[in-house]
Amino acid sequence: MKGLIFEDEKTVRNVLRRILQKEGIKAEDFESGKDAIEIIKKEKPDFIFLDIGLKDSNGLDILKQITILEESPYVIIISGHTEYKYLIEAMKLGAYDYITKPFDIERIKKVIEELKQCVKSKIISSVPEEEIIGKSPAMKEVFKMVGRAGATKEPVLLIGETGTGKEVIANLIHKYSNRADKPFIAINTAAIPSGLIESELFGYEKGAFTGADKSKEGKFLQANGGTLFLDEISEMPIEAQTKLLRAIQEMEITPLGSNKKYKIDVRIIAATNKDLVKLVAEGKFREDLFYRLSVIEIKIPPLRERKEDIPDLIELFTQKALAQYNLKKGGFTPESIRYLMDYPFPGNVRELKNIVFKLIALYRERPITPDLLPANLKGEEEQINDWKSLVVSEIRKMLNKRRKNIYIKLVEDLEEIIIREVLKYTEGNISEASKYLGIHRNTLSKKIKDFGL
Repeated sequence: MKGLIFEDEKTVRNVLRRILQKEGIKAEDFESGKDAIEIIKKEKPDFIFLDIGLKDSNGLDILKQITILEESPYVIIISGHTEYKYLIEAMKLGAYDYITKPFDIERIKKVIEELKQCVKSKIISSVPEEEIIGKSPAMKEVFKMVGRAGATKEPVLLIGETGTGKEVIANLIHKYSNRADKPFIAINTAAIPSGLIESELFGYEKGAFTGADKSKEGKFLQANGGTLFLDEISEMPIEAQTKLLRAIQEMEITPLGSNKKYKIDVRIIAATNKDLVKLVAEGKFREDLFYRLSVIEIKIPPLRERKEDIPDLIELFTQKALAQYNLKKGGFTPESIRYLMDYPFPGNVRELKNIVFKLIALYRERPITPDLLPANLKGEEEQINDWKSLVVSEIRKMLNKRRKNIYIKLVEDLEEIIIREVLKYTEGNISEASKYLGIHRNTLSKKIKDFGL
């Protein structure tokens, strides 16, 4: 690893250089930022410590130039400015971190350790951009059905939980049909007020109702020759279902307020996350419409049933996120991906995409290591709850046994466990352990003696 330091204070340069060298990192330091970009291009460092207030240069201007380099290093801003506007601007421009002077040497060491992990696991996404990812057996079955559906013009019903990618599959069916060069029109029936659903589907003439100051073409006519995707079909009002059925059967529509009939050629793909058979039994969905829509039925598996697809999906969304945020590198480390593969994803593919975009938006070109993942993705919230449950269980056991001094006993036991674990972490360093524990060194020494550690 190689690090560069651009800092006009000699003492600070010397301290940073010594820390880096002790960590086994090749380090060079410079008092001026005048030729910083040329030096960076020549030296190709893994990371840079950069002062904002160099005597001959503005560190933020240098940072802007660094971020557009083909191979840009990580940049840690060091500054005497404590105002939040400098910190915000630096992070906005892509700085890895912002450390104010006078800095804590332990903080510098921690950042260096993080940088080692980042450089070790630097990721550049190279997965080709596709509409959908799926190597799992469950998705292979879906693709088989997509191929069969593409060869016909019969209606298709897509069934799957929210966020499984039903519209993506609908697009895929359209792409592999003989209508691929014609329109693909999507409409979410749940998002349209019940009184407007018919006008959206069939269109209307000027004056058809209050507020109709001009004619409007409906989705059926817009999709003529192509595919009409009706998402969340279960939410369509019964009255509209009747007119939809007639339009599908006759391939003919009449706009509201018009006497003119239009012949149409539209392939219908509908989607639902509900049990339509149950809705039919409850009288909430027309049975004849259900049978008309479900000539071909495709069930989209939830993400928890196709976990082997998660790494490829992460790479796909990573590539899209990097392109959207104009970043050159970044992504998830193998350790983080393993955590994500253990997560049940109640929100399915949509939730995974949201997580990828959110974390890359936050951490930019910094590799997403496990410590950056939200606690719920790592199961830590469950662990905390389990720990609390165990304490509650222990208290109840002690009460049932009529034990006395419960408070003192549990607090002492917990205190001993905490101190023992912190001492293990600090390898017996009492001064360091006292800082982590937030108690005085003398107090900790007494506790060690009392517990016989």
